[in-house]
Amino acid sequence: MSALSCSVSDEGASLPRPAQAVDPVRAICRPARPARTVVSAAARLAVTVTETRQLVIEDPGLLMHRAWQIARSDPEAAAELGYGEPYIMNERQAFTLVLAHCGGAELGERADQLGLRVVSAVTVAACTDSDSLVYEDEQIFEPG
Repeated sequence: MSALSCSVSDEGASLPRPAQAVDPVRAICRPARPARTVVSAAARLAVTVTETRQLVIEDPGLLMHRAWQIARSDPEAAAELGYGEPYIMNERQAFTLVLAHCGGAELGERADQLGLRVVSAVTVAACTDSDSLVYEDEQIFEPG
């Protein structure tokens, strides 16, 4: 089938036989309607979702221990961040090493296992083209 869909008016006309042509006066041609797809719908609206978590170091000893374990198990990755034997570091350096190893999402999920506590989480969604706010939510977590 072509890109144009043609219909013949029903005023006494019949479908053309092989030897018979369609009368251009009676034929009404309309452009075919493009199919709606997920891709075409997604291209019209782009949304950026950002989640921000505020963390505090609840147990510095546990955080330091986890950072030391990470540095010992993956010395090359630790060396890329500037850590080497004997892995003496402060809380900020330990946090940086744990964050680089776990990533932000896992860090928030495993905060209590890493000596951290999530204080709050803010989710913001905005249209990319107009920077208009679509959704915003803030959760405050009480100390447990």
